[in-house]
Amino acid sequence: MIEIQHLNKFFGDRQVLFDINLKMMPGQCNLIIGQSGSGKTVLMKSMTGLLTPDSGAILFDGRDFVKEKNQELLTAIRREIGMVFQGGALFDSLSVLENVMFPMDMFTQKSRAEKISRAKDCLQRVDLKGAEYLSPSELSGGMRKRVAIARAIAVEPKYLFCDEPNSGLDPRTSELIDNLISEITKEYGITTVINTHDMNSVLKIGDTVNFIYEGKLWWQGNGRTILESDNPEIIHFMEASELTKRLLNNHRNRSEA
Repeated sequence: MIEIQHLNKFFGDRQVLFDINLKMMPGQCNLIIGQSGSGKTVLMKSMTGLLTPDSGAILFDGRDFVKEKNQELLTAIRREIGMVFQGGALFDSLSVLENVMFPMDMFTQKSRAEKISRAKDCLQRVDLKGAEYLSPSELSGGMRKRVAIARAIAVEPKYLFCDEPNSGLDPRTSELIDNLISEITKEYGITTVINTHDMNSVLKIGDTVNFIYEGKLWWQGNGRTILESDNPEIIHFMEASELTKRLLNNHRNRSEA
């Protein structure tokens, strides 16, 4: 579990996060949503130690690297984190297999044979068996994202952070990536945090949804209850998507019937 308590972040005189309090539960897809500039990316970067909050606490199963200002603790927690970056962030000079092995080279003492075996298992888990020796340039966008997921789970993380995992993908491939992340989260009991603006993801895999508005935690719920919200800011956010706009209208019509 990841717990955030009274988190505040400033850039100079400008405050970008205001007293954020939330919990991210294991075995769940915990989504962070909000408009561009709302603070959701700053929140995720604070959680992964890429930014230092000005006050508050971030506890990974009770361990708070913010208050303790303990670099050794932060390093230990980072070894338990898997990251899926927005563009995949694969190394073009390495094969698919070598990309998946990379975090094991950095953070484990496994033998080369053990790393190869683990990498192949992870690629098989994301349905990329046989792609081990291709280069990233030979892959489609969806395949690159699946390699990124395989790399993220290679070190058997307790926490998985995904930054816009569906960015640049067609709707069908986006659905496949959503399903894969959700399955892996529940299968391994990972605490998964997803930064997204994709309302399809919110509705399909949003076990917990945290809506950030102007740096504040404005609404919490899940993919089932979000359509029932009467919060004007979140309604405005959802109406930017044609899918959720239609679903909202259908929900209103049923309520008025």
